[in-house]
Amino acid sequence: MLAPFSLGARWLRPSIVGMTVFALALATMQLASGQTPTGQSAPAAQPLWAHLTSDIAPDPAVTYGVLPNGMRYALMRNQLPPGAVSIRFDLHFGSLYEARSEQGLAHFIEHMAFNGSTHVAEGEMVKILERLGLAFGADTNAATTQQHTTYQFDLPRADEPGVEQTLHLVREIASELTFGSAEIEREKGIVLAEARLADTVATRRNQRQLDFLLPGNLAAARMPIGDIKVVEGATHDQLASLYERYYRPGRATLVIVGDIDVAALEARINAIFSDWAGRGAAGVEPTPTLTVLARKPDAAVFTDKDASDVISVYALSPYEDLSDTTANRREKTALGLALAVVNRRLALQAQGETPPFRSAGLVQSNLLEAVEAARASATVRAGEWRQGLEAVEQEWRRALVHGFTVAEVAEQVSVLRAGQIDAARGAAARSTVQLATQLMSSIQDDAVFSTPATALARIESWAPAITPDQVQGAFRRHMAVGHPLFFLSTSLPQPDAGAAIPLVWAQSARRPVAAPVPKIVQPFAYADFGPPGRVVGDMRRTDIDARLVTFANNVRLNLKRTAFEPGAVRVSLRIAGGAVGLENAPFGLASLMEAFTAGGLEAHSADDLRSILSGRKVQAGFSASTTAFGAFYATTPADLELQLDIAAAYVTHPGYRPDAERRWREGLALSLQRLEADAPSAFASRGARLLANGDKRFGRDLTDGLANRSFVELKAYLDPWLTYGAIEIAIVGDIDEATAISAVAKTFGALPDRDEVFSTEKSARPVKFRDPHEMIMLSHSGEADQALVNVYWHVDIDPDADPQEVRVLNALASVMRIKITETVRENLGASYSPSASFTASDAYPGLAYFVAGAEVNPGDVSRVSAALHAIAADLREGKISDDEFNRAVTPMIDQLPLHATSNAYWLVLLSQAQSEPARLERSRLANLEASARAVTKAELAMAAGRWLTDERAQDVRVMPRADPRRVE
Repeated sequence: MLAPFSLGARWLRPSIVGMTVFALALATMQLASGQTPTGQSAPAAQPLWAHLTSDIAPDPAVTYGVLPNGMRYALMRNQLPPGAVSIRFDLHFGSLYEARSEQGLAHFIEHMAFNGSTHVAEGEMVKILERLGLAFGADTNAATTQQHTTYQFDLPRADEPGVEQTLHLVREIASELTFGSAEIEREKGIVLAEARLADTVATRRNQRQLDFLLPGNLAAARMPIGDIKVVEGATHDQLASLYERYYRPGRATLVIVGDIDVAALEARINAIFSDWAGRGAAGVEPTPTLTVLARKPDAAVFTDKDASDVISVYALSPYEDLSDTTANRREKTALGLALAVVNRRLALQAQGETPPFRSAGLVQSNLLEAVEAARASATVRAGEWRQGLEAVEQEWRRALVHGFTVAEVAEQVSVLRAGQIDAARGAAARSTVQLATQLMSSIQDDAVFSTPATALARIESWAPAITPDQVQGAFRRHMAVGHPLFFLSTSLPQPDAGAAIPLVWAQSARRPVAAPVPKIVQPFAYADFGPPGRVVGDMRRTDIDARLVTFANNVRLNLKRTAFEPGAVRVSLRIAGGAVGLENAPFGLASLMEAFTAGGLEAHSADDLRSILSGRKVQAGFSASTTAFGAFYATTPADLELQLDIAAAYVTHPGYRPDAERRWREGLALSLQRLEADAPSAFASRGARLLANGDKRFGRDLTDGLANRSFVELKAYLDPWLTYGAIEIAIVGDIDEATAISAVAKTFGALPDRDEVFSTEKSARPVKFRDPHEMIMLSHSGEADQALVNVYWHVDIDPDADPQEVRVLNALASVMRIKITETVRENLGASYSPSASFTASDAYPGLAYFVAGAEVNPGDVSRVSAALHAIAADLREGKISDDEFNRAVTPMIDQLPLHATSNAYWLVLLSQAQSEPARLERSRLANLEASARAVTKAELAMAAGRWLTDERAQDVRVMPRADPRRVE
């Protein structure tokens, strides 16, 4: 589905990670459980660093230290990208440490960290960070879980004053928050808005599931969002008391990675943080006391019309807090191999003619560090949980009884080794942000942060000798069923399911299961596409150090060798067509392209390809973008030719298998049922189409007839594009140019002659916006306290003809975002994540618009709408301070140099270097920076006066259907 009318990315201010995501509770290994807050003031049972008690060697590039006051730090020099620094500041403290009367205040404190401290005035911290080039939300964020509160700062340029100033801000967060009463009252609205967004069907389902699995457990009752009444009544004394008890140096860890002088930074950390001392009595540790009691098989059912239909099975056992050692990692790896095999078997069942489920899988994890959980889940068709449950039971038991074949284990070992080889090869290419995140996660998990090379060596030392018996042994140790518990999430009322589920499982368990049948893996069938193509054009662009090649059949190839990611190669394949190329075909064929890859090849199903290609760094993706067919691929020098073989095979021998079409149609049916499940969904389906004056290319409707599309139709319209459409390929990374040219010559260069011109770069059907004077009023069937208010302004520009105006409008959107955040979020407290953005499509003429909006309480729609219009009026009048302008533009400019060392940037730049040379010129970093630096406040005011007028404004409101203020 095309959806160019976007609400904009929901940028994240201090947020609750895992507050609404049950996966955190099911899969994380960092959340603790307990019943009573007793114990020591710091987690003394853990070693200072995990590697001190492990036989796994730590990464020598990391410098670990601890200040006399107990604050830990870990520093690592990294220069990708040059000049950048990432800072993580973690407090071993989260919602689990709250008393009943404090539920939700750990998260509230995280919000208040950006609202004033002893040396930073209220509202100034965010502004200071923006002046340093950090885009708030993208580069500055925070998260609260049950055990941790973590602050994140990613500086695009690591000059000494910027790092110093950021460290001083971290120091303010550590002990100097003031919790002003006025700031608390303003922030309550924001926290409550976040809680309102999180109050979804999924949240309620997940809480019901935890309550069923862990009855009476404190961890299940201490989700970070807390108690709304406690948040509403929060006071300075409550927040300050909790803050002083747990924001203490013995609980803090500072991680800094980037272009740094480690020794000098150690000295600064000592100078800035050594005087930090806790105030008053220290907080106490929650003590895990949950005992797993044997329960007879039991089931719980959660019913909601918008719920996903999923049947889950749990086998619980006592939680094991294992140290991070070679032996324990080996055990986890053996279990991982077993689970991968079982999940492959389940995936194959889902591809059958009459599959018992839509998808299914087994995992082993812990629930809130309270219990170990062996779990199987199957996503089923509404009302068909029996078939899914029986299939899962039998496949789970088949692995326990009969184990795994040699070929199955070998396939997963090859996948494991290939991934680790790739990680070791690309170790030097890890970005600063990536390393900072991984290092902090390892510290929070009490895991050793080791090098990819040593991890590969450990695997190589034992993987070749691993046997199916060893893998089955691990599976039996961790995945024994015991006394199963069941949880059904269903969209249809099923009053008898709770009693029936354990009986269905028991009946299935009495039926015998056969041993797995060894599968014969065929060799890849497509390695000969004809005589290699002849090069007829070859030139080098010295300004960007790239090579542009043309073959006799008109296939274009653009190459750039880089050293950013050793052992990594990125490939872009563009074949003329895409959604624009299918505009005259039956409506919906572009959407059906989502199933094209799953259709496999003529000689190999998608599952066959997984087996054939296991252990190789290649992908089988092929889909439709707006203006082209193809994909982006990540591979290695050794696998580049195979990657091109696969891509070429999808062009010349696609499989169009009916099982892929069927699964697509089932997924479509589910999505169509939820077109109005919440405010954003209702707008994305109906609102986007109304804005486009009924254009069916945008939005979605039950009457569209998408479900009538078939691979037979798709083949008829797609084959001409695949046979004759112009082709342009870009290859960037650790390549030998001659080898890459040869590989393309043997694949795409060997195809019959192609069109010379990309005829689908622009749609022939311009987008026409509706009359902007009539408000769009929609409704949704979701939560009664959730609404959406947006204001759109249509902009009449051609982004190709006036790229500088695009840059001006993007800067104007950044200024507007700052103003909306301050007004709607900070002053009104009406929304958690208000947004503003500018969109201009170079593929759809006429598709250019400004949008500002927010998800709000229905009662706040009118005042938020008025605020948005007032901000637009201020911008028209040129009310933009120098500080607002600099805070908007500085992050845009400071982020640009980071692209210079990014293969992803160079791949996009070169993907159309020959077919669209003007676009390449506009996107070169030097031109982008010059364009950004040329933007002035006067231009922003002029653009606002031209485009953000009342006459152009189109108001959109989406109200809950149950709300009396709803208007149809």
